Amino acid sequence: MTRKTLFVLIAVAAIVAGAGILALPQSSEWTTDSKEALAEFEASMEASQKLYHQDARVHLERALELDPDFVVAKVSMAEICRWEDEERATELMSEVSSAELNRLTPREQFMVRRAEFLSNLQFEEAQSQIAAYLEQYPDDPYVLHIKALGTWQRGELIEAERLNKRLLEISPNWVIAYNQLGYVTMLQGRFAEAEEYFTSYRFIAPDQANPHDSLAELFIVLGRYDEARDSLEEALIQKPDFVAAFEHLAMVSALEGDWQGADQEIERGVKAGALSDEMVTRFRCAINFWRLARDREWTTILELAEGECPPEKYSDIGTTIHVHLAACRLGQWDTALEIESRVKELREKNDSERKVTFRELLKPMLHRMTGNRLILQEDLEGGIKELRLADEQLTYLNAGLGILKLTNRLALAAALRKAGHEAESHALVDKVRAVNPEVVLRYEERELLVEGM
Repeated sequence: MTRKTLFVLIAVAAIVAGAGILALPQSSEWTTDSKEALAEFEASMEASQKLYHQDARVHLERALELDPDFVVAKVSMAEICRWEDEERATELMSEVSSAELNRLTPREQFMVRRAEFLSNLQFEEAQSQIAAYLEQYPDDPYVLHIKALGTWQRGELIEAERLNKRLLEISPNWVIAYNQLGYVTMLQGRFAEAEEYFTSYRFIAPDQANPHDSLAELFIVLGRYDEARDSLEEALIQKPDFVAAFEHLAMVSALEGDWQGADQEIERGVKAGALSDEMVTRFRCAINFWRLARDREWTTILELAEGECPPEKYSDIGTTIHVHLAACRLGQWDTALEIESRVKELREKNDSERKVTFRELLKPMLHRMTGNRLILQEDLEGGIKELRLADEQLTYLNAGLGILKLTNRLALAAALRKAGHEAESHALVDKVRAVNPEVVLRYEERELLVEGM
């Protein structure tokens, strides 16, 4: 898509969005006898487009209360519940399987068949349903969006980019496609293009929180922290309980070394009713581990991990890396190896369950931890090899992972310097500085580039 074409699509989208028309399937395409249930289902779809997931769930619940036989609403709710409430998802899909499919639209029939395959972990078959449906209905934006999301989650970036551009050609005001294109290009380090897509997304949907938050994530990766903060505050103007905005505001404060400010952002989220008790604990623990690691308080980190902040699931990347590093710094190698073993088990479990996105995050996480341990055990070349693998597998997928990639490169640069590879070390630091000069400055101030990690 040329820049000129993009601007034309933006103009069309702005006009259509301004007229209050959503690029969503028409009401007649959803089968229910209740107009009220239909309205709630459409509100759920609109909330999903805005990434207001809790709102979407509330509307779906209401739709099912108003029409307990609303098949496509059951399918959508089962999808939401699939990873967090397996029992309810199974119950809903059992009800769906007994429904009369011949009274449903082709899209609804597709959704049912695909959901049945997914519930049985038959992922290839579910994928084939998308291909078969789009062969008959190639311009269905709803299903094209599902396919585009799937390719992005599987790391098929060229295809994800093509499909989202196609989606904008078919439905220029399907604004979430701009968001996907922003993340596809950001993930690859194509930051100028990502900023263009996120800015377009914000221009078309300025009254939604997510466009402002997405742009802020890019600004965080690039070290443009003031712009990130302004964008996040705008997100909260649009939706005062937008969880991601509070998380990212706390991250900005932490990156600037303002730990009190990070705590205050979490408290703001509590007062806004945005954060659950579980979220508050997770955010505060992550910030505390981050601060303690910067201050080299390794014993306190392990005490916190054994008390208020246990990394029980070993799935919070930052928290687990900090606990592992503390164990290594204190020479508690058995503890470090146990953490590595737990993460490996978690990765293998997700391999079997095909949780692709999460699984891909665990691989570089394990390489990063192994590299840290080997370096501290004076196996510099082995550690360098592991950190290189982590760098190859880490991307700029979002703000948190983008910062992790940059700091992993700085750890690698420090190891290269220790091993006598001065030129390569300096070149790598320059690459990080070209993306985010602020993160290099903070490391230099703390002498972490000399010490490593």
